[in-house]
Amino acid sequence: MPVLCDKPYTNETHETHFSRFPYPLSDFQKYAIEAIVQGDHVLVTAHTGSGKTLPAEFALQHFTEQSKKVIYTSPIKALSNQKYYEFQQKYPTISFGLFTGDIKTNPDAQVLIMTTEILMNTLFRLNKDESSVGLDFNIDINNDLGCVVFDEVHYINDKERGQVWEKTILMLPPHIQMVMLSATIDNPIGFAEWVESGRHNNNSIESTCLSKSVYLASTNKRVVPLSHYGYVTVNEGIFKNIKDKALEQQIREQTNVLISLQSESGDFKEPAVHKMKKLLEIFEGRQVFMKRQQVLNSLALFLRDREMLPAIAFVFSRKHVELCAKEITIPLLEDDSKVGYTVRRECEQIIRKLPNYQEYLTLPEYNQVVGLLEKGIGIHHSGMIPVLREIVELMISKKYIKLLFATESFAIGLDCPIKTAIFTSLTKYDGQMERYLMPHEYTQMAGRAGRRGLDTVGHVVHCNNLFKLPTLNDYRSILCGKPQQLVSKFRINYSLILNLLINGQSFDFMERSMIQGEMVSAKESFCSTIHELRARIDKKKESLLFMKTPYKICTRYLSLRNDVKTLVNKKRKECDREIMALQNQYLDLSKDIVYVEDYMNLSKELDEQNASLEYMNSFIQRQTISICRILTKRGFINIDSNGKYHLTDLGKIASSINEVHSLVMAQFMVSSDYFRDFDEYQLVGIFSAFTDIKLPDDQRRYSPNILKAPLNELLKLINTYEDDEINDDVKTGIKYDNIINYDMVELSIKWTECSDEESCRFYIQNDVADKGISVGDFNKAMMKIATISKELTKVAEEMGQIELLHKLSKIDGLVFKYVTTAQSLYL
Repeated sequence: MPVLCDKPYTNETHETHFSRFPYPLSDFQKYAIEAIVQGDHVLVTAHTGSGKTLPAEFALQHFTEQSKKVIYTSPIKALSNQKYYEFQQKYPTISFGLFTGDIKTNPDAQVLIMTTEILMNTLFRLNKDESSVGLDFNIDINNDLGCVVFDEVHYINDKERGQVWEKTILMLPPHIQMVMLSATIDNPIGFAEWVESGRHNNNSIESTCLSKSVYLASTNKRVVPLSHYGYVTVNEGIFKNIKDKALEQQIREQTNVLISLQSESGDFKEPAVHKMKKLLEIFEGRQVFMKRQQVLNSLALFLRDREMLPAIAFVFSRKHVELCAKEITIPLLEDDSKVGYTVRRECEQIIRKLPNYQEYLTLPEYNQVVGLLEKGIGIHHSGMIPVLREIVELMISKKYIKLLFATESFAIGLDCPIKTAIFTSLTKYDGQMERYLMPHEYTQMAGRAGRRGLDTVGHVVHCNNLFKLPTLNDYRSILCGKPQQLVSKFRINYSLILNLLINGQSFDFMERSMIQGEMVSAKESFCSTIHELRARIDKKKESLLFMKTPYKICTRYLSLRNDVKTLVNKKRKECDREIMALQNQYLDLSKDIVYVEDYMNLSKELDEQNASLEYMNSFIQRQTISICRILTKRGFINIDSNGKYHLTDLGKIASSINEVHSLVMAQFMVSSDYFRDFDEYQLVGIFSAFTDIKLPDDQRRYSPNILKAPLNELLKLINTYEDDEINDDVKTGIKYDNIINYDMVELSIKWTECSDEESCRFYIQNDVADKGISVGDFNKAMMKIATISKELTKVAEEMGQIELLHKLSKIDGLVFKYVTTAQSLYL
């Protein structure tokens, strides 16, 4: 049972640990430190800016002082890079290493910072013959590792990647402590209970003895409270046609001011929304529409004059992030600020640490970023070159930026000391549809406002001119809705089965996932519904006994009435005659069929509920058996005389592949004799088909124009496994319609042919730009190619494929050149 830390902290035992901090700790922080010192796990749930990172930083010091190592995981590479830089500055006596797939540095460090995927993949391969496995980092996990910190552990709710956190938590040896940092979530007790129960195999006495309690250290109180406002502006032109002085006064009073949307107790203010709605209707009726540039400059001026900067404006489009930034024309910097004169020189000094810094200095993108910084404006989105994004982050930390335009990704843990968060919209495109922000998404972004120790309140402002007002219910839900509920994203897929087999684990692993607990709850609900339906059916049976029309006649009549809808000509007339005859013969038929229909509908519903319950009872077992059937049929595993599964060489290859569809790539490698007929340039083209950078719709390629034979073979294999999954009713979560992409093939191969800075610059600024691809996105594609190459390098080493190793060793040099690199200013 989790330890609930919901009372004031009174234990004085650990005061020596608390006193190492120069300020008084919150109760939840003290409980978290107690858990760490006593050898237990801790789940910290708190709002952004509440100090939830403190227990993690204590853990770094606590375990390294005991000569134990720590792994610090984060959900994204950018956050890993920033944490590496931040911790190095803050704790110079502790050594840090960084592993993000693109970057590997200092593998022997005391604290290793990495993406969660890297830890999961390493854990899955721990029991493999060490002579054939090159682990990414040097930790004896069973003996030297003291603690794993999961930053942003609520990412377990991420639709695509959430299963990574779930599997990693399950795979960690039971004696290793966990510090889990999360945004506020619904039912944190349920999550803590799962962590406790899922951390040990019920069949293992050792793991049961080593099991630990989970301290639930939560706070719903923000250290810096937030105030939420609407903001409506209008230009003076509207008043030329308004003769009603009272209306003019009303408009002037309600525009260019902050309209409070939430009371101090957190209640949604409906009258405020009604007020804004009426105001916007007046504008619309008089054909007064404010351009975005006018709205943004009006708000920026308002915030500047009231000392509410720095601010971050969330824009849910990378393209519009840059457009919005360019639209700001009012001066934001203080009159005596030197930033406008010095920031270009500072940026150049920072970037000079890179050996190819001069290549960055000539980029139009660099000059755009620095030009905005000279005005106190920053931009931040995933389509930027990573180095330029990091320059912006460093300028934020120096407090040079007064107004930052950023996409939602900036809200994920990145440090940003600001006073005000601005929303230019309350809707986003989620990959399938345009929808309103979920309450937890809004809270995560809004939570960036308010600087602990500097501000007494954080401001959140909605640019209501720029979007249609949501309904009252939708608006209330966005601002005041419940925190996100953690729901299992666990997937039983090929990689999981192969890795369990290679790691010597039993399939009972799946029974310890969160999905199992959710199915138990769902089963209870089904059983309750079934019990209720049976009781209602029994009552209906009793009413059938009092019918004057025989039951068989009623069912015959209902069958005829259903059939007549689809019959024509003679058969329809015959059916109509029989219906009329039954109605004439049984005068109570119309009344009695109501009872029969009710009975039949309830019986049908009962059958459906029973079928669903049966499906759920066997879901994990059925999925596992079906996947094993496909793996056996395709030669990845075989079964011995005792019914045990074993990996074939093909299965061992597939178990090492995570960046692409593991079965497709493994089978293609073997069938092509390890790419024997392809050189390194062609391999770049083949790997590029697995990048997710797409051209604009009018330039998309839906079939290959080069490397047709290998790419068509890959597509054939992809279709084979898609058909297998459909035929066996397997749900692996693989999206087959997005697996292969021909857009980058030709661009990538031509890039490998650029041999000097001049040709690289020309190609990037012309060929790539003409295709509508940003340098940042092109860089992502090259990183993906390099990561696939690194993964297959391990396969080639394990299988002794020297020729393939030689080819793969050249790929980094072909794709990483000019400003397309894995470089980071944080290293």
